[in-house]
Amino acid sequence: EKEFGMRKAVAAAINDAEVPDVNGLALKAMSLGKDLFRKGKNVVLNVSDMESKVRDATSGEKWGPSGTLLNEISMATTDPAHLEVVLQCLWERLKESGSSWRKCYKALNVIDYCLKNGARRFVDAVRDNVDRIEACKRFQYIEPDTGRDQGLNVREKCKALVDLIESPERLAEEREKARKARDRFHNSSSGGVSSDDLR
Repeated sequence: EKEFGMRKAVAAAINDAEVPDVNGLALKAMSLGKDLFRKGKNVVLNVSDMESKVRDATSGEKWGPSGTLLNEISMATTDPAHLEVVLQCLWERLKESGSSWRKCYKALNVIDYCLKNGARRFVDAVRDNVDRIEACKRFQYIEPDTGRDQGLNVREKCKALVDLIESPERLAEEREKARKARDRFHNSSSGGVSSDDLR
């Protein structure tokens, strides 16, 4: 009986011991490897820091960009040189098709975020190029394994975005909401761009 109690205690201790999550470690290692590969590729191809940020925000990964990354991109639109880089990358991503639907979808999300939070020049440039966004209304892709129409995500986001762009009053309301949110979360002592720069 004493031996059985001892075995039971050892088994409980083993069950309670922290065993590393092998799957979690493998995912972290894979993510780190992809990140290193992407950074190395950017260096070899002489990709600018801003272009790299936009590419990361519109990657084909299953997860979306961080709020910090979106904010950095939208704040960069106040600089004319960065604005050109951001727009060029986004226009390229909108040309993606088929199984690269996530890149196109995320580009639409970045445009949406920058319309609401970016420089006024970004809004004007997007209005002047709304036809590039409207082209996504015809996006088609059905996953072969599941039969899911992933193109629907792109088409719906495209429609919502075009509706926003074509409604100056609604866009102004959305920009004002975003400005108020920025003012709540970022005070002027943190440095950076003030809300007045984005009007």
